Amino acid sequence: MTLPSLIFVFLIVAEYIGLGSYIPIYKALPIPLLLSFMMLLYVIMNYPIMDSFKYKQTKYFSFFVFMTAASLLHGLIQREAIDPTKTQVGYLILLLITCFIISDRKKLLLYVHGFVYAHVMMVIINIEKLGQARLGAFKASYFLGDGNDFAWSVNIALPLCLYLLFTSKSNVLKAVYAVSSAVLLLGIIGTQSRGATLALGAGFIYYFFFITKNKSKGLVILMIAAMGVVMVAPSNYFSRMETISSYEEDTSAMGRIRAWRTAAEMATDHPILGVGAGSFNSAYGRFYRRPDDPVRWISTHSVYFKILAEYSFLGVFVYLMIIFHNLKTNHKTSRILESRPDNPDNDALWPLYLNWAIISCSVSAMFLSGVDYPHLFLLTGLTVAASMNVGRMSDDPRQEQVNTLTPWEEFCNESDEKKSS
Repeated sequence: MTLPSLIFVFLIVAEYIGLGSYIPIYKALPIPLLLSFMMLLYVIMNYPIMDSFKYKQTKYFSFFVFMTAASLLHGLIQREAIDPTKTQVGYLILLLITCFIISDRKKLLLYVHGFVYAHVMMVIINIEKLGQARLGAFKASYFLGDGNDFAWSVNIALPLCLYLLFTSKSNVLKAVYAVSSAVLLLGIIGTQSRGATLALGAGFIYYFFFITKNKSKGLVILMIAAMGVVMVAPSNYFSRMETISSYEEDTSAMGRIRAWRTAAEMATDHPILGVGAGSFNSAYGRFYRRPDDPVRWISTHSVYFKILAEYSFLGVFVYLMIIFHNLKTNHKTSRILESRPDNPDNDALWPLYLNWAIISCSVSAMFLSGVDYPHLFLLTGLTVAASMNVGRMSDDPRQEQVNTLTPWEEFCNESDEKKSS
């Protein structure tokens, strides 16, 4: 394990758990910025960084960030584009770092463990908020403070934890990962987020049709997951889910529809560039609020409609292309690895579980407005990293198969073998 990979995982974990709220000096000083630029400099000095731009999703993401920065010139409220530009540039740097730092299986497992257990810890810390009235901020990073946003991120962590569960060779670790998956499931269901529930369902459907080859086993796993939902769901969870079909009677749902309608109007009025990054709320209050609308400021409650309003139709196309090419790249990477008899099945499965996370992320984004969150940036970086690692293996077909287990997995396997003997 190299120091750069440890620093990188620390940056990701610190970003998600909101380390600055626990250690004020971390927030007061530009420590994350300094570490990020140090990592970027390391990557530039040691890797052909332009190789990452051979992938269409990286090009699309870079263009999307450029569109955000261009809003400083053309946006209806130009100053509103300052924060989105700074945030997206920072996450684009993390994307590029991810492409090269996650260069082998051990580094990948380090990242996955760090990401998963950061979320397990956050669920445990916020356990008293789960199942209660949907009020108050969660103890986590700024982009996870709301229950819906919190469930969005946990939805991304769950398939990564299930990857560890279904591919581990140690019975001890399988038990640990199973408990961790249950904790993450509790974190999703306990928020009572309807969008997160739909994303959870979409992810398991993808698993059944595209990941598991044994459909009987897959069906059993789906049944176990469904029973898990029933077991951990709070008393008012199902009554809240019923409002999905009766959305006309739900003020939250009707507020979303009102916002989406307004976003379409903005895109129609500004079909080339939109109203500008970060300008939806102000543009609504100043120019688009109708006399009978109950509030002056609203949120789009959808990444796609927010992009439609602020970046117009071109922006939506670019964002969808990022998602599409990630899914396509991962399926291609999995097929290549599966065709190689000298590679373990775990390697071929990883891109598919990564697609599960992307699908969960994309479905959740339909109902939340976090365009500037790090989720898709990091998932894109992981996608490109997996594909580039396959390319490195192709460049050296004589490369010997190395041990892909971490020291902890080796220890647990030895313990299992001693018990069986």
